[in-house]
Amino acid sequence: MDRVQNSASLRYRRVYPPPPRLHWFLLLTLILGAELLVLHFARQPYRDLLINLVIAAWPIYLSIWLRKIDPRSAALYWCTASLATGFLFSWLLWIVAVFEIREDLLEHYNRREPIGLRLNLVLTALFTFPYFQYHLRRIALEKAAPPPLLIPAEDPSNPEQDPAAFAPFPE
Repeated sequence: MDRVQNSASLRYRRVYPPPPRLHWFLLLTLILGAELLVLHFARQPYRDLLINLVIAAWPIYLSIWLRKIDPRSAALYWCTASLATGFLFSWLLWIVAVFEIREDLLEHYNRREPIGLRLNLVLTALFTFPYFQYHLRRIALEKAAPPPLLIPAEDPSNPEQDPAAFAPFPE
């Protein structure tokens, strides 16, 4: 699907750091692979801690990036709190962290850098960070693309231009 480059992504290209460009499937594969390695090689007293570290690595990285674009973002606090607490309480804090990151992304890409980001509530709850990364990669690719070339419009009143050169189909 070809997309027209959003003019807002051109305007804010240098003001804010670009989002991470990692493909969502690669992110999902890396997380699952790292979890399988931890399950296979880590001994039981350290296994749960290492699995939590693997799961929390990307959200913490994403929260650090959010702090660069908005120093008021509280997502980093929620991610580290969910990592530091016990099992039941960490799940509650994890849900808060996911939706805090969602709100920060929506605020940034709809107010400060108005690209028009829309995030589905159900998909956010089900797929969380691969879903966020799907949208962030698209935005990063838009911001990294070169600006479109402006071609001057044809002037039919100019006698020096050949009107046959601008005809859509030869007759």
